[in-house]
Amino acid sequence: MQSLATNIAAGHVVNNPSVPFSFPTDNSTTSILARFNAASVTLQNLNGSGVGCPESSTTFAAQAAAVQSGAGANNAASSSSTESTAPTSTIATSSLSAASASSASSAPSSTSSPSSGADGLTNAEIDALTPQFGHAADVNPTGTGDCDGAVNGADGQPIKVPCDCPPARDTFIQSLAGNLAAGHVVNNPSVGISFPTDNSTDSILARFNAATVTLQNLNGSGKGCPQSSTTWTAQANAIRNGQSEVASVVAPSTPASTVAAIVSSSTAASAVPSAPASLVASANPAATSTSAGGLSIAQIDALTPDLGFTAGVNPTGTGDCDGAVDGTNGQPIKVPCSCPPARDVLVQSLSEDIAAGHAVNNPSVAVSFPTDNSTASQITRIQSTLVALQNLNGEGQGCPAASTTLSSQLKALQG
Repeated sequence: MQSLATNIAAGHVVNNPSVPFSFPTDNSTTSILARFNAASVTLQNLNGSGVGCPESSTTFAAQAAAVQSGAGANNAASSSSTESTAPTSTIATSSLSAASASSASSAPSSTSSPSSGADGLTNAEIDALTPQFGHAADVNPTGTGDCDGAVNGADGQPIKVPCDCPPARDTFIQSLAGNLAAGHVVNNPSVGISFPTDNSTDSILARFNAATVTLQNLNGSGKGCPQSSTTWTAQANAIRNGQSEVASVVAPSTPASTVAAIVSSSTAASAVPSAPASLVASANPAATSTSAGGLSIAQIDALTPDLGFTAGVNPTGTGDCDGAVDGTNGQPIKVPCSCPPARDVLVQSLSEDIAAGHAVNNPSVAVSFPTDNSTASQITRIQSTLVALQNLNGEGQGCPAASTTLSSQLKALQG
């Protein structure tokens, strides 16, 4: 609680300053979920950046899913909970305690079948709509922790990945369900997420994106399994090219009737109803065309947030320079001296991503760029800029968010 209180006072995770969060005190579903998110990122960064306890050491994901589906919210209003004894006047702590206690009693455990998912979807239904990894963990271990991944490198040999990648399917689905309940990646809150349930190409690709960002942030912000531990890039490309049927990305053990029920269910029309429309449509080329089609580079530049910092500040002589964000020691976090990039380079890359409807260097990550000035659209444009920044030179190879003030800009818009 002391660590959480410190983070609340700072307005971000003290041990990982690029991760903003909020701790609203009312009992709306949105606010309860925001408090779950605050508790989760505090837990996962308890002893340093990405050094803490995994969310799987708690029932946070199941509790949040229950709140999202209405079970936790209904019980949170009840005063009969025996697990929370804090005075009702202490709103900031009693709200979270009430939500946790009531959800813990009503939410299925992560091993229950079926367990609660997001917006009425069970974990089994989320599993059925999530692409298969296409590869197993622990293939040809080297003895140093590395194993063969699912993708070959330029030398024709499998790219090495951690031997525990991809993760156990049930662990992964539980994390994905928690992200869907939150409406963003719990371990990296600046990354929005959507999970439409129909079988259109655009929706299938959006689900690939949701799966990918969950995988890559499984154990913390940017800490998870690489996409090369799966065949998702190939699967997504096949879907884009019309070379694969939906069945290839639906769990083969799932009866067709289950999938049909998911698709036809009116309560499952969208797994994240609270997400901005621009995010839900982010994988839709038509939506991208409407949002940014016909924009010149100059117009995209005008709509792109300012990076708020310049490269080459206080070089150490070893390639590192000061970033835009201070660390826990009060000193600037070190970033490559070439970061952030020249604005024209970033805007050019961003414009290519917008035209493609996804990050060109990381095709499973959808990009949208709405042009109005609503808060949701401004948030989406910052997120698209972050994606372009972090994948500037290849998949996951670019500049860190800490080389800019984008995270603080995002936090200001999210309230």
